[in-house]
Parts: sequence; C-alpha cells; structure tokens
Amino acid sequence: MPHTSTPPARPRAMVHPGPVAPLRIEHVPARHARSLRLSLAPGLTLQEALLGALVPLGVRTAALSLCGGTLDETAFCIPIRDPRNEVICTYGDPHPARGVRLLAGSVTFALGEDDKPFIHCHASFCGADGRLQGGHLLPDRTRIGAEPVVARATTLEGVDLRLVFDEETRLHMLRPRLEAAHG
Repeated sequence: MPHTSTPPARPRAMVHPGPVAPLRIEHVPARHARSLRLSLAPGLTLQEALLGALVPLGVRTAALSLCGGTLDETAFCIPIRDPRNEVICTYGDPHPARGVRLLAGSVTFALGEDDKPFIHCHASFCGADGRLQGGHLLPDRTRIGAEPVVARATTLEGVDLRLVFDEETRLHMLRPRLEAAHG
C-alpha cells in the first residue's frame, strides 16, 4: 500500500516592507547585573508597581519574568494583519479582561535619558471561565489583584535601551547601546 500522507506545511515567509537590515541581533555588554525578587502590590497598575519598585533602586534597564498572582483588570492586544498593508502586522484594539490569574509574563523595562519609562510586556493568563488568553499587556491599564504578582528582575546596568524607528520593519523597536557615563 503506498504511503499517502501529506508533507508538512512549509512555514510562511514573512518579508518586511523596508530594506533588509544587515545586522539581525544587536547587543551590548552590561557592566553589571543584579537579580531582584519583587512582590508587586495589589491595587496598583503594573506600570505604577514596576516604577515604584525599580526607580528607587536606580534601575534604568531590566528584563523581568512575571510569575503568578492575580489581575483585577487588564487590557491586552494581539497581533493582527495591518489593515493598511504598511507593515506585516500591528496590534489590534485592546481586549479587556477582569479577574484573571496571571500564569507567566515577560517584561522589558527601560528608562531613557529623559527618565521617561518604557515598559513592554507580554503575558499569558487564565480567566475565571478557565480560558487561556494572552498577548501584549497595556501596563497602565492592567491592575494587580488581591494576590500580589511576583516579578524576578535582572538589571542590565550600563545598557541603555531606546525605542527607535526600524527601517526594515517600519515599526518602533528597542535598540541597545552602551549607557553614557553619569557624572
């Protein structure tokens, strides 16, 4: 009997609209790194809690993992095809969710020269109905619930992350550079 299974589907090639960047991954060395365990307080937005925990410690750049806790409310976006066809994809309108259990999250925290914070967060969570959801969380519209969110942070001292326009993707991306000496 001949073998009639279908070959696996090939991944779809995604080509960005701008000129191909010669460098795919940019990196700079951190001068030093600290590991921190944070308990993010109930009632605060994710943005308020992260700023309140990191800024007083002098943290300007960090990578964080969010582990457990509850969120009273959140707004999250998922990628959609760009309706104007200017980029491969964009974020759709925010989806609200209330009373969810945070499963896991990944946060990039950056504080630029103007001391304006930038928090980029993706997370997965489970609603009261047991449905798994996730996407790009809006930190100023995500409020921590009764059970604190635990965050494990690694500071990246000496690294300055900047949100800059990327010609290839036509999106704003975080780009690292060595932090200028303070003093």
